[in-house]
Amino acid sequence: MNLNHLEEIEETYFQHFFRALMMSFNLLIMAVVCLVHALFPFIFTSYVSKNIREINSSLDLLNNKE
Repeated sequence: MNLNHLEEIEETYFQHFFRALMMSFNLLIMAVVCLVHALFPFIFTSYVSKNIREINSSLDLLNNKE
């Protein structure tokens, strides 16, 4: 458990809460889209992979702040 996490990423509790909440909603949507893609492989062919790359880029930026 890292009790200094918010200080390390230079966010308040509510900034972090909002960002983490939006990330969880985004991941939930991607999980549903991925399930639909599994059933119908001809739709949503790049949605999840594109969004994962974007999330990875944003997390890389945050990790470089630490």
